Order: sequence, then structure tokens, then C-alpha cells
Amino acid sequence: MFSRLAIVIAAILLTHASPIRAAEVAPDATNSREVTLAEAIALALRSSPDLAAAARELNIAHAEIERANYISQFNPYLDSFGDYRIRAGTSNSQDWRAGLAQELEIFGQPAARRKASQLGYERTRLEVENQARLLSAAVKYTFYGALRVRQQVELLSEVNDLDRRLLEAAGSRLEAGEIGQIEANLARVRYGQGKWGLILGRQRYRLERSSLGRLLGGAAGAEPTPSGAIEPGKEMANLVKLLDLAMHKRPDLKAAEVEVARLGAESELNRKLAMPNPTVGVFGGHELNAERFVGLSIGIPLPFFNRRQAEATALAGRTVQARERLRATELNVEREVRDALSNYRTAQAVLEVNNHEVVAPASESLQLLEAAFQAGKMDLLSLSVAERQAVEARMGYIDAWYGLVSAQVALELAAGGSR
Repeated sequence: MFSRLAIVIAAILLTHASPIRAAEVAPDATNSREVTLAEAIALALRSSPDLAAAARELNIAHAEIERANYISQFNPYLDSFGDYRIRAGTSNSQDWRAGLAQELEIFGQPAARRKASQLGYERTRLEVENQARLLSAAVKYTFYGALRVRQQVELLSEVNDLDRRLLEAAGSRLEAGEIGQIEANLARVRYGQGKWGLILGRQRYRLERSSLGRLLGGAAGAEPTPSGAIEPGKEMANLVKLLDLAMHKRPDLKAAEVEVARLGAESELNRKLAMPNPTVGVFGGHELNAERFVGLSIGIPLPFFNRRQAEATALAGRTVQARERLRATELNVEREVRDALSNYRTAQAVLEVNNHEVVAPASESLQLLEAAFQAGKMDLLSLSVAERQAVEARMGYIDAWYGLVSAQVALELAAGGSR
């Protein structure tokens, strides 16, 4: 009898559960609007201050390219001197001299500097792209999370309506002497528990919408309402294809590869900077009131003390470090794809069990159970326990759908993430 009650209650609660659609729950925040998942992702990429702040790194990286493209890294310098000679027996002499000199890079430093700066810009661009990928995934998780909580709130609202009707029926039966005060109190307690559960559910839904609004940078209001359904996508590819896709698409992995190349370019630049650049100049002057002269000058520094040894050591260490980080990133990508695919297949199995073992057996309606109670064919305690089991089963069904779509988002993220 008891197991039959649970199945009967589950009938109406579960047969209305596929697919999980967005239920209407009045939003609390003003100046907020409905958004679809595609709109939410587009708004986040356009309006998120966190992504905008990360993108400013591109301006900094571009400044390095500008600096590398200077005509010269060294400004010409002008030097001059003069003196006044007092000479006995003849006229005094005013002597002066002026010169202009320029240091020249002749060992390929400009080309090496441009290469290093361009690789630095590419690394920064990939890091920003990775931030956008992570932001898109966060929006998906939060969007689907809000849909899940909203569906749970709708379920709690339905159950609260049922509990209210049962409370009214219990009051009528108490007055008629058909039940005792304990059963009537049980109906009131059950109704109160459902009511505060509904209040807490609405608060959770508001918090989910608030998190979504934060991710969107306030572009759709402080608490936008998600519009759509929790719909899992098609079957994902096998592990080999997903790993290959991740290795070619993940921007964080590409950024790690570019960083190794950038440090190699920096090391080459450092070797070239250690070579002595000549300084070439011209000068002219006036001596002894009657003599004027011009000439050329050339200077070469002697690399006795500073041969950029410390810079070379630091760059060698950073290069090894970057290679280790690249290897760590590759291992992380492999693990994330493997684990995400396993979680996705597990979530599929869980949903299938819910469909066959929970939803399919439910074939009768809740109205029949309610009518049976009002007709006095069952006691309120049995009805309450069966109702609780049915609610938990329906909540599990909602969680199973969310588990599948969240596992799909995680798998997309591990494989590179599509925006």
C-alpha cells in the first residue's frame, strides 16, 4: 500500500517533468529583463568589466611592439665644450668644440626585439581569449543553474498548493470527527514546511539570477531572468577526437607554447644585446682664433664586466620553467578531457535511469491520491511520507537533467570551449 502511494504521487510530479522548461516565476529585481543563453554569453563578452580589464593587457603588449619598432633604441647625443685662453704678448684665444654621436645596433638586435614583442602580444591575446572562454563557461553554468532552481521553485509551489488543499481537507475531517488532532497538526506542519521551503527556494533563485547579472556586467539588469530550457546537446565525440581537438584549440595551451617561443626569442635578443654596439659621430671646432676643424669619431665599448650574464641565466631558468609549465598544461588538458567525458557519460546513465526507473513507472495522477485521502481511504501520515518521496524523486530528476547539461559544458570547456 505504501509503495503504491509513492508511485501514485510520483505520477503527476514526474510525468510533467520532461523536458525541463523555464517556469514563470516573478522576478524580484527591477530594471532586469529576460535573456536567452546566446544573449547572455554575448552580453558577458561585451559588458563584463573583468574581461575588459584582462583585455587591457593587449594595449600593454602592443606598446612593446611600438617600442621594438623605434628607428633606434638610443637617442643621439650632443656634446660640446669651450674655453678662453689668455696669452701674453698676443691676442687671447677663444676655443670651442661640438659633436654629435649615435649608437648603432648592427648585430640584428632590432629584428630580434620585434620578434620577441610580437610573440609577447600573441601570448597575451591567447590569454585574453582563454579568459573569454572561461567567462562563457561560467555564464552557461550559472544560466543552467538558475533554470534548475526555477524548476525546483515551480515544483515546490505545486507541492505547497497540494499541502494547502490537504490542510483544508484535514480541517474539514477534524471538524467531522473523522481524524484526530495529531493528524490535523501533521497537515499543518507539512504545509508550514513546504511554505518555508518555497521561500528559501525563491531566495536561491534570486541569488542565481544575481550571479548571472554580475557575470553579464549589469547589461541585462541586476537579476536577469533566464529564458529557455535545459536541453542537453548531441552525443559528444570519442576521447581520441576530443583530445586532438583540445590540443589544437585550447588557448591556454597555445599561450604556454607561445611563451616558450617568446623566451627563446628573448634569449636570442639577449645574446645580441651583449655584443658591443659602435658609436659613430661627427665633430667640429675652432682653436687659436684662426684654426677650424671637423672630423669623425667612433667608439666601441669593451665587454669586460657586463656581458649580460645575469640576464642570460634568468632567461635560461624561465625557459626551462615555461617548458615545464607547458608540459603541466598538456597533462591538465588530457586529464580534464578524460574526466569530463567520463562525467558526461555518467550523467547520461543517471538521466536514463531516472527516465526508465522513475518517470516511466509513474502512470497515475496525483488527483487520484488526493481524492482517496479526502474520501477517507488513507491516512494523512502515509500520504505525507509518499508525497515527500515523490518530491525527492522529482528533485532528483531535475538534478539529473542539470547534471547532464553541466557535464556537457565541462566537456566543451575541456575540449576548447565554443562561444
